[in-house]
Amino acid sequence: MQVSVEATGTLGRRMTVQVPADGIDLEVESRLKSLSRTARVSGFRPGKVPLKVVQQRYGRQVHLEVAGDVMSRTLQEALSQQNLRPAGEPKLEPRTVEMGHALEYVAVFEVYPEFEPASLSGAVIEKPVATISDGDVDNMLAKLRQQRANWEPIERAAQAVIR
Repeated sequence: MQVSVEATGTLGRRMTVQVPADGIDLEVESRLKSLSRTARVSGFRPGKVPLKVVQQRYGRQVHLEVAGDVMSRTLQEALSQQNLRPAGEPKLEPRTVEMGHALEYVAVFEVYPEFEPASLSGAVIEKPVATISDGDVDNMLAKLRQQRANWEPIERAAQAVIR
């Protein structure tokens, strides 16, 4: 796998990844073999479809599916190999996705900025002090009682409450 990275701005990166055709072709062939066991094609019994017929009918679709899987897998490998931390989901742009050729794609993304934390050795931090009086506590308790009051129906006449 060949990886090249170019900076498109202060945080933007454009990474070109090229994956050899060997691994892709093997994966396509194994998926086509497993598909030939389950494919239903008119004129053939289920599971008895020749590999050539399956390849003619489903080869391109399976190749594109494998290419998508390989792109997502190799993207993570390339990012860790280049020590890059993308800030979002990379935008993948396939360049060559032809059978028998190496898979090449471009990933465009932004990375997190690198910075050094400022030194706090000479900084003075003031801790705010809050004073709470008995009146503040009484007011808060009265508010909480009023908020948490439960209304229950009674079977007597209404009475005036004197406080």
